[in-house]
Amino acid sequence: MLRREFDVALKQLLIFCGYQTSAFKGHSFRIGAATAAALWGESDAQIRAAGRWTSDAFRRYIRIA
Repeated sequence: MLRREFDVALKQLLIFCGYQTSAFKGHSFRIGAATAAALWGESDAQIRAAGRWTSDAFRRYIRIA
């Protein structure tokens, strides 16, 4: 699924569920997935592959409080 397709599908689902679409962005899922993978102990290589990153940019997506 392309990013644009995901964003459209997400917006439609949020509207259907009665949520305000401005509070959600498709990009949030990349942050959530990278953070969850890090918390689960996935290796840097696994996180990089899952997010299709080719550099260490994935580290900026990991949000551990």
